[in-house]
Amino acid sequence: MRSFDKDILHVSIVRSLYLSLRFGGGTIVVLRGTRLRLDRGARIEVPRGCRLLIGKHHSGGGPASLDLRSHARLTVSGSGPVSIARGTRILLLEGAHLEMGANSIVNFSATITCIKHVSIGWGSGIGWNANLVDGNLHPLTIDGVARPVHTPVIIGQRVWVGTGVTIVGATIGDGAVIGAGSVVTSDVPGAVLAAGNPARIISKDVSHEM
Repeated sequence: MRSFDKDILHVSIVRSLYLSLRFGGGTIVVLRGTRLRLDRGARIEVPRGCRLLIGKHHSGGGPASLDLRSHARLTVSGSGPVSIARGTRILLLEGAHLEMGANSIVNFSATITCIKHVSIGWGSGIGWNANLVDGNLHPLTIDGVARPVHTPVIIGQRVWVGTGVTIVGATIGDGAVIGAGSVVTSDVPGAVLAAGNPARIISKDVSHEM
């Protein structure tokens, strides 16, 4: 039995139909146990021909959590499936915007905290227990210089973010690979392997299959 066929057995039919009809466009599939909070004005936007699967089934881990505060938006672009796995915790603060490209996946027990803007490109994968946050969530001054509270997290196309990676306010170029356990606080160019704490370029001219 294929993975999606197995997921069908765990679908919350009422919530899936409600969200798909409420927001129109494509298909929103919510698996049972998923924790959803959509405050006033919050939206999930999925284009026709695309499917967003929230709480992708897995034998371990707690339920997925998707928390959109007032006027926050989760938008999917392109055509193709997008998956948010079981155990994942996603928080969009007031007015924040999380973008996900088609054929992207957020794997089990990852965390995304979106103050204003996080973008995950087409065909990209966020590994188990990864942590993405687009800022410090509070004012920070180092050597007398104030650091920005918010810096967008921009994940390019066909990027693989490994298990346990932390990304704080950085842009990752197309085709890059971020090694497991790395901490990324500055931009990474495309088609490289970066790893470490802080992450640095280990290899160039990298290619990979998702």
